[in-house]
This record gives sequence, C-alpha cells and structure tokens, in this order.
Amino acid sequence: MSQLTIRKIPDEVVKQLKQTARHRGHSMNSAAVEALTRGLGLAPFPRRRRDLSAFAGGWSAQELEKFRRATAVFEAIDPEVWS
Repeated sequence: MSQLTIRKIPDEVVKQLKQTARHRGHSMNSAAVEALTRGLGLAPFPRRRRDLSAFAGGWSAQELEKFRRATAVFEAIDPEVWS
C-alpha cells in the first residue's frame, strides 16, 4: 500500500471527514480512504435503509409471536359483515 499527502484540503471537507469518522467510529485515515474509494467508483455506496428500524429497533422471535397472537383476531372474517 502507498501513502499519500494531500495539501490545501478545504475546511468544510475536513469538518465533514472528521464528523463521518466520529460517527462511524473510524479513524480519519479510514474515512478518507473509504470516501476516495467510493468517490472514484471503486466501491459501491451503501444502500440507504428506508424503514424505521433505527428508531423502533427490532423484535425478538418471542415478541413477534406475542404480537401475532394478540392480533390474530383481526385476521378473522365476520360472515355477517361480508355475506
């Protein structure tokens, strides 16, 4: 592997790089290598998740089963209403 020195990096780029490294728990060097690799098209960008799992978390198998049992009544079809 090679080493590279880059001069005159804009302050905003350094700020964003530090923030990215801190957020991911990586070093500045690791964050910079990742940004360069993705920016040059040598690695794919991660797909963004479009769900609420970051806010709501996930269910265990036991919690899912408890939910299914509690909501099973909603799956039943009332013949009086649908006849």
